[in-house]
Amino acid sequence: MQKIILVIVTGFFFVLFCGFKPYANTTLKVEVSNFENKASTKIYVSVFSENGFLEKSIQTKSAIISGNKVTLQFDLPPGEYAVSTYQDVNSNGKLDRYIIGKPKEPYGFSNNIKPFGPPSFTDCKFSLANYPKLISIALIN
Repeated sequence: MQKIILVIVTGFFFVLFCGFKPYANTTLKVEVSNFENKASTKIYVSVFSENGFLEKSIQTKSAIISGNKVTLQFDLPPGEYAVSTYQDVNSNGKLDRYIIGKPKEPYGFSNNIKPFGPPSFTDCKFSLANYPKLISIALIN
């Protein structure tokens, strides 16, 4: 009987410390549309937390544009996030800007905000819970 209790207790602690994930990651899908008509250009999508918003992304992915929209998928823990995206029209790997800072290439943010100047995290944020989420962003041309 003591041996059975010992096995059960050992198994419990093994699961508790090794296999228990109270906050499993979930899927965020970001659908981007309204591209400038440039064949074979890339779309870049970056996910940010409040700390480092628009400066250091948590994850960035890219895809070659084909069709009217592109969907990229991220695996993230539940929390509050914001997304920025742009179409790299000239294929130089960066978002080009005018001298005043306004983007020259199509860009967008979560919640489809159209800011005058850099947006705030509060304007762009959304909550990601324990279930998959899809957000759609139409680029500003």
